[in-house]
Amino acid sequence: MYAIVQVGGRQYRAAPGERLVVDRLDVEPGSRVHLSDVRMLIAEEGDETETEIGRPCVEDVAVAARAVSHFRGPKILVFKYKPKKRYRRHQGFRAELTELRIEEVRRGAYEDKPALEPAKKRTPAKAARPVATKGASAPTEVVEAAAKQATGPAKAVAKTATKSAVPSESKAAVEGAVKPKATRVTRKPAGKTTAGPAQKKAPRTRTKAADKQEQPDGS
Repeated sequence: MYAIVQVGGRQYRAAPGERLVVDRLDVEPGSRVHLSDVRMLIAEEGDETETEIGRPCVEDVAVAARAVSHFRGPKILVFKYKPKKRYRRHQGFRAELTELRIEEVRRGAYEDKPALEPAKKRTPAKAARPVATKGASAPTEVVEAAAKQATGPAKAVAKTATKSAVPSESKAAVEGAVKPKATRVTRKPAGKTTAGPAQKKAPRTRTKAADKQEQPDGS
């Protein structure tokens, strides 16, 4: 069974499960809407009721729909032109529309039903973290992974934790295997010595008396 309803001056075929795009209605998305202007009720095979034509409307018919969303239609260009009059008009238009989903078409009074709440998404359970007990050291793999991810002061703390987490036997083996690096010493040549600021000699200055004692022959 389906019905022919009139919404906003236009007639639509309303069947359960179908979607209608009508002119903008003053309703909120998700609310239930009653289409009361039923012009014709058509019975299909297996229906108990008969086809009925309204004069002008059919009474006692419940056509319930759910408002899905509001949107705007495609843009239409409107151009007006008058020859030899210098008259040109260019205008755009987009219709305000509402999408409806037909829920039921039946005989009887209309009943307002609330919208069904969407099912909550299931989140995967988090893996249980190992619980540290007093007197027990954390596994070395966990401590090393935390040290790699840490930065700044937390990194230094994580390094100390890794050192404490390594057992004493492995510490001795590691210390025995690691050898100190040889330091390279640069030697200076023995012949050359550099004098410091205190060892520098003052330059010689000739006095006036020495100049007077000098003989013309250079003796």
